[in-house]
This record gives sequence, C-alpha cells and structure tokens, in this order.
Amino acid sequence: MEEINKESEYQWCLEDVKKFNVQINCLAEIGSRDGFDAIKLTKEFKPTKTYIFEADPRLAKNIEKNISKYKKDMNLNLFNIALGSEDKTVTFHAVDEKKYDNDGVGSLYVLNFEDREESDPDYKIGYIQKEINVEQKKYTSLDLDTPDLIAMDVESAELEVLKGLGEQLDSVKIIILETSIHKYHFGGSNFIEIHNYIKPQFKLIKNRRYGNKNYKIFQDHYKYKFSKIKKFQNAFDLLYVNKSILL
Repeated sequence: MEEINKESEYQWCLEDVKKFNVQINCLAEIGSRDGFDAIKLTKEFKPTKTYIFEADPRLAKNIEKNISKYKKDMNLNLFNIALGSEDKTVTFHAVDEKKYDNDGVGSLYVLNFEDREESDPDYKIGYIQKEINVEQKKYTSLDLDTPDLIAMDVESAELEVLKGLGEQLDSVKIIILETSIHKYHFGGSNFIEIHNYIKPQFKLIKNRRYGNKNYKIFQDHYKYKFSKIKKFQNAFDLLYVNKSILL
C-alpha cells in the first residue's frame, strides 16, 4: 500500500479550498481508480461520510481492498457504478491491461489517439480499451446526501455526471475536476462545455496549468478552436467554487 504515502492528485489546490473555510460534511470522489485519493481527502477534510464511485468492476475490487483498513473509521462508502445523466445499462470502455498500462483512462467513451504527434508513444496505438456493460445512475436517483466537495476524474464524462446531479448541483460547494481543451475521448465533454454548464452557479478559481491565471485557459481554448490543425493537448485540473460562498 505504498501508494497511500504519495501526494494526492488534488494536492495542488487543497490549500486554496481551505481558504474558503467551508464545512465539508460529505465528500465524493468520482472516478476513483484506486481509492487512495478518497482516503487522503477524507483525512484532510474529515467529512462525516465519503462516497467513492468507480465504474470498472476490476478497479472497484482493488479499491475495496485498499480502503478496507480505513472504511469503518472514515465512513467510506464504495459504489461500483457509473454516474451519468440517465439511469440505464451502458457500455463502459475499460482499459485492456494487456494492451495499456494506465488503468485510469477507462471511460464511457473511446480514447482519441488520432491527433497525437509521431513522437508521442501513443501515436497510432489503436483501440486499447475493452467493452463491458455497467450500471449507470443519476446521482439524484441514489438518495444520497449532496456532496459538499466533489473530486472528479471521469475521463471526459464530467458533463454527464454534472447533469445527473440535477438540482443538487446548486448545493455543492467545491468542484475539482480534470478536463481538456480538445476532445480527449470521442463523444466526451471538454473544458468549454463543462465551464459553460456550471458557470451560472460556480466560479473558476484556479487551474493546474497556469495557477490563478485562468484567462490563459480560455486563450488556449480559442487558439485550439480556430487552429486549422487540431493537435493533442494534455489534460489539466480545475477548481470551481459555488458563488454562494463567495458572497
């Protein structure tokens, strides 16, 4: 369990979150992969309950093992389902571990490798996922508390998850998520789509690419939008805060 001692993927913005001095009673890590960040965030904010969501059954089994030592004392609750905008059985594109060594890129969508440079190790790598059927639920269908803090890494399914929160989204205090300028997965959401969806209620505070200089993310978006050649760009993280706590 040496992974638990590594820095959280969300460490880059935790001090910023603390500055808002909001009480985190309920925390949700969506797209967990291994459960370690859920443990670290729970240690950091000490919520009364933490929800962990992972769609891939293989990874969910590993999470169950990783959180077993902490589950009772921290009130960690694992859900082996996909979150989305509808309640239905969906095709999930899990990583084929025989073809690719990054478990974290499983998604509701197929990875887009078409815009990679020839120097990229993933150039023309082909389809490295495998189709499995999983249950998808809207968050509102689960009869769970509204999370005060959402930490989300769902590989281009962010917009689906947010839509599934329905009116509960307005009561979320903090959202940390990963996204990209280009279409990282075919059919998935990108930065500007997510931003436009939540900007009525949430303010973008910081990004992992440029820190507090959020205008540069929008510059990157427009450069990509109007460029003739659409080149791959690495994903980045964003910190959003509910405007109600900024008043």
